[in-house]
Amino acid sequence: MRERIVVATLVPLAVVTALGGYAFADAADAVPGWVTMSPAPVPPAPFLTAAQVEPATAPGTDVWPLFDPSAPLPDAAVLQALAQALRDDPRTGTSVNVSVIDLITGAVLVDLDAADGQVPASNTKVLTAIAVVSALGPDATLKTVAKYDAARGEVVLVAGGDMLLADDAGNGVDAVGFAGVGDLADQVATVLAADAVTSVTLGYDTSSFPGPAYPTQWPAYALRDGYAAPVTGLAVNVGKMTDDEYAQRWPDPAARTADVFAARLFERGIAVTGVTARTGATGEQVGMVESAPLRDVVEYMLLQSDNTVAEVLTRVLAVQEGRRAVPSEAMLSVRTALGEMGLDLTGLELYDGAGFSIRNRIAPRLITQALRAAALAQPTHDLPGWLAEAGLTGTLDDRFTSTPGAGVVRAKTGSLTGVTALSGIVFTRQGRPLVFSVLADGMPYGQDRPQTAIDGFADALAQCGCRE
Repeated sequence: MRERIVVATLVPLAVVTALGGYAFADAADAVPGWVTMSPAPVPPAPFLTAAQVEPATAPGTDVWPLFDPSAPLPDAAVLQALAQALRDDPRTGTSVNVSVIDLITGAVLVDLDAADGQVPASNTKVLTAIAVVSALGPDATLKTVAKYDAARGEVVLVAGGDMLLADDAGNGVDAVGFAGVGDLADQVATVLAADAVTSVTLGYDTSSFPGPAYPTQWPAYALRDGYAAPVTGLAVNVGKMTDDEYAQRWPDPAARTADVFAARLFERGIAVTGVTARTGATGEQVGMVESAPLRDVVEYMLLQSDNTVAEVLTRVLAVQEGRRAVPSEAMLSVRTALGEMGLDLTGLELYDGAGFSIRNRIAPRLITQALRAAALAQPTHDLPGWLAEAGLTGTLDDRFTSTPGAGVVRAKTGSLTGVTALSGIVFTRQGRPLVFSVLADGMPYGQDRPQTAIDGFADALAQCGCRE
């Protein structure tokens, strides 16, 4: 009996225990069941829809909001010591000359042989940009015209300096391809079709740009290696054969443009029976396309350091000033424009507008004074924002990427064999805008070492408290 009682007692206890364990497991959601200790489920959040954002100007385009006239002025002695250290750096040498001035007041903060003219390389483009925009205005455009002479049965393309044409429709946005050969063909074909004209001969007239198309001061490698094109005043995509940055260039960009134009006319029902170079186009204007505003063309030229565009702009300036578009008179036009800004041009020697000529001589002091004058003058007021932004854009996109100068240095680079240059504007740590120019010629072969040293100097300005 006792055994039965024990067993009978244990069985209900075991069942109860088992049921209790299952209930606990159920509450813990370890086994199926309706009991749970978990909190009640929360309904999912509604799907979020991003609000539409209005497009805005790219960051950094306008640098004026960054200027702080109340920011403290660095001590000139400290900055002079930084410049001397740059000259003493084994990566540079004694031919490093430096100018630093305060943008707001013009106070001289560094003068390390700043009045001595040096080979400036592409820093020449700074003066080209300032001269062209100052004289012609930021809203000026480069016009490509088509004329039709019915007696000759001839359409002639007339060069106006736009070497950034698209090969078909223009995009109306970017400096490169803003206007298109296809747009011009649309206009011409419409006029010809109205007169039942179905075929023409085609000419191209570059007589306003007599040349030499390839400047005698430029090295042969620039054309061979795709650094520049013949300066004809008329071209599709700066005379490039492909879209590569350093693509080979067509030997005659204007003739190539005429061929492209002939193809566009044919697509629109106008046959072209021959293409020839012409001088002194006659007839009525039957079409015209205009480049992007000069401000955009110059910004592109500075950001990409485009040699062809820099050179053709100086020749456009010469034409507008009533001079011949040849290098000597183009450089005279640049000098005239700079002189009218009140700049001291003592020692300035210019032989091209791009900076390829090793005969060019520009003093660092002239570059800083010109940059300051441009920033304070209405036509060129926005020029500081057209310079490459350190670590972000143009020829500075791969420099200053993780240093104090990133985003606060805006500058134009320059490099030739034995020449390294950097000129622009830098904001100190407190927000004071300084204008600087470092020109170094007579350097050993190779850019890495002097560039790194000069970038370090600009970084020192950027992080400068620089008070004694």
